[in-house]
Amino acid sequence: MRSQTKDLISDEAGTVALEYGLIASLFAIALITGLSSPGNKLSTSFWAVADAIVSNEDPEPPQPAAR
Repeated sequence: MRSQTKDLISDEAGTVALEYGLIASLFAIALITGLSSPGNKLSTSFWAVADAIVSNEDPEPPQPAAR
């Protein structure tokens, strides 16, 4: 039993995979955090444009360009 515990503690087979998993999860958290603020600002801009389009029920026709 003691030798099995010793072998389990000294076994490093999954260490690299675990480290890569931790790095990937930290990268994902940083990416989500970094992109959430610009995403919210972009969403607010799109909603402002949509509200402006909807509130303008009877738009004036475009004027021909002066030549």
